[in-house]
Amino acid sequence: MYSWTDITGDEPHTVDAIRLRKALGSFPTGVCLVTTVGADGKREGMTINSFASVSLTPPLVLWSIRDDARSADVFISATNFIITVLTETQQELAMHFAKPAADKFERYEDVFENGLGGCPRLTSSVATFECTTYSRYQEGDHTILVGRIQEFSGSQANPLMFHAGQVGTVQEVAEKIAKQT
Repeated sequence: MYSWTDITGDEPHTVDAIRLRKALGSFPTGVCLVTTVGADGKREGMTINSFASVSLTPPLVLWSIRDDARSADVFISATNFIITVLTETQQELAMHFAKPAADKFERYEDVFENGLGGCPRLTSSVATFECTTYSRYQEGDHTILVGRIQEFSGSQANPLMFHAGQVGTVQEVAEKIAKQT
């Protein structure tokens, strides 16, 4: 059994943020969309690749949001959120939700329906996880959001991938990696 212990005595250390981001980007990941609805009823959504499973019992997943992100306050205070693993055909949607916009959903109204707690849910995906917020942890410049999965679905669709700052199909990412060796 492990116990959670705060590490104290951290000393300020200057890190080359560009080099660090490049190194972190060398890990191929899936591309996800996370959505919620604010207390005022406004829908929020953003493209992420910081998604991971935590536990099967209870069923938990996590993702993180930069604390200065435009929609951080809405996601951090939300009761529910939905994480959707995007398909290789949803690259345009991923890029759209990666950029700020007054209403990101207006352009894609026809591919969403209401999910848990009124959160926008994509009608097609590799997998969808409808979550209630289970816990939050503020660490560094991000907040880690842990969600308890209430509903989920999966398909046989191929996922959209992220690697080395690029988004593409599994095959495209594999070919880029092969060329680097």
